[in-house]
Amino acid sequence: GGNLAKAIGEVCGCTAATGVDIKAFCCGPNHAIAVGSSLVYSGLFERVLVVGGCSLAKLGMKYQGHLKNDMPIIEDVLAGTAILLEKQDGEGPIVRLDSVGTHPIGAGGSQAKILEELVSKPLKKLGLTFSDIDKYATEMHNPEVTEPSGSGNVPQLNYNLIAALAVRSGQLERSEMEAFTRKHGMPGFSPTQGHIASAIPFLPHALEGISGGELTRVMFLAKGSLFLGRMTQMSDGLSFIIEGDG
Repeated sequence: GGNLAKAIGEVCGCTAATGVDIKAFCCGPNHAIAVGSSLVYSGLFERVLVVGGCSLAKLGMKYQGHLKNDMPIIEDVLAGTAILLEKQDGEGPIVRLDSVGTHPIGAGGSQAKILEELVSKPLKKLGLTFSDIDKYATEMHNPEVTEPSGSGNVPQLNYNLIAALAVRSGQLERSEMEAFTRKHGMPGFSPTQGHIASAIPFLPHALEGISGGELTRVMFLAKGSLFLGRMTQMSDGLSFIIEGDG
């Protein structure tokens, strides 16, 4: 209950600010960035701070898989994030609000369909190919945590699906899929606390890469069920692209 965003502002002494909670679970960071960017772009607010953190109750949630495989409990990190959104200044990277990918209610819950809505359609809208995105930041769960628990290598699975979509669209040969995932993907490296792992761990690296000229565009995509299927069986998802300004 209550408004956690305003509570954070109160603790930090930001008494002139307001706040609102964005509940989208594993998609929460992407939804919050899209909403916050829209508020800044519209001129309603000059700066929006997107803040999120982990849940103590989920710490070590996959410990049984680790113990079963004679491993230490490595899911022992409570991560947090803070992202400041401001008006574009002609220098830093920008969020492309004209290509936000959403998951319509009627789209269904298959992984291929979700990625079609989050990846294929936004690229087509901008006239871009799959290879025009330098890096895809997806669910960056560390496989050292998830594989012993039976969840597999989550980011690698997503990259394989993106590559398969590129093949189906005629932009990639099947024999090129592995090379595509190596070039445009990355190993999972994030703590596995749901929403924290969903795309945003790569954000500081993307900002540095774009500012330094090593990267041109990065797509951030997150997927998730609403309250883990307890409130509804519908899936969720949202993606956005950041690129250099000018």
